[in-house]
Amino acid sequence: MPEDGRVAVARRVLFPPRRGGTAPCLGDVSCIQSTLRYSGIASSQPKKSCPPLGYIIPHMAQASPVSPAFPILLAPAGSLPAVEAALSAGADAVYVGVRSLSRGGRAGLPLESIGTAVSVCRRAGALLHAAVNAIPPTGELPAFLASLRRLRDAGIDEVILNDPGAVALVRRELPGLPICASVGLSVMNPEDARAYRELGADAVVLPSAVRPEEIPPIKRASGLRIEVFAHCRPEFLLHGKCGLTGYAVEGAGGGTASAKRGGSCRFVCRSLPVPAAAHSLVDELPVWIAAGADVFKIEGRELPPPAVAALTARFREKLDAARAPSAG
Repeated sequence: MPEDGRVAVARRVLFPPRRGGTAPCLGDVSCIQSTLRYSGIASSQPKKSCPPLGYIIPHMAQASPVSPAFPILLAPAGSLPAVEAALSAGADAVYVGVRSLSRGGRAGLPLESIGTAVSVCRRAGALLHAAVNAIPPTGELPAFLASLRRLRDAGIDEVILNDPGAVALVRRELPGLPICASVGLSVMNPEDARAYRELGADAVVLPSAVRPEEIPPIKRASGLRIEVFAHCRPEFLLHGKCGLTGYAVEGAGGGTASAKRGGSCRFVCRSLPVPAAAHSLVDELPVWIAAGADVFKIEGRELPPPAVAALTARFREKLDAARAPSAG
């Protein structure tokens, strides 16, 4: 413990220190600090009982949850029946949206049902991740944290966050809750990944524009668990960055342009002349496994249970086939 009595947050699994024992680098520190201030989470205004964020980050043990020995299959669900469908089709983990905490207009479970979903997953030996990818305005931060505490107490295995300030806040206030940096944060290179690692993320969802040869340097630089989309709709913008709904659909956002700030996603991309074929790694899984992907994620929380089951079963079969050669 430091002489002044402050306590540094220690992560659960030790990660080898960087060469020379140098303090972590935050990448573009000024950018991150600006984002924290914009989000109402200024490091200069910490909770009284907590050490300043500027102290926690340099003293944080560099750690990450242990990556799985073989990649896991993460399936979507927008309802309890969809959770069960994903598990019955072979998902290792399921992610759900949380109503009022996820991007507007997308399928999700009420907060009160998360505990039930956790129990369903536990009985199947699976994990439950919760998408909390709506960005809270400053005045709603106390309610946001209260909801995150309820999710933690319900037993979720990971929370998916879509704002750097939220990542820093949740790491500071809920140090034991694993955090995944959402695809909407657009982590594209080793420095991006390292910055989110040092803000407090344990995992990151890479945009579909990232190629397999880019994974090893990202993983080495950050120690993050790497999630990639095995199946998702095509994006004509960088994945997770679309803001068209509030502009292209009259009244879609109810006065709010962004689905991340209370508007609704109306899937404008599906009405525009973009490629109809889904982005799919179904025939490339061995390449991505060799590159170091830890999680293969299927997009589609809005899908009905039969569609969730069909997609999950297809990728389960392909992943099992990719594992077979090493089994002998």
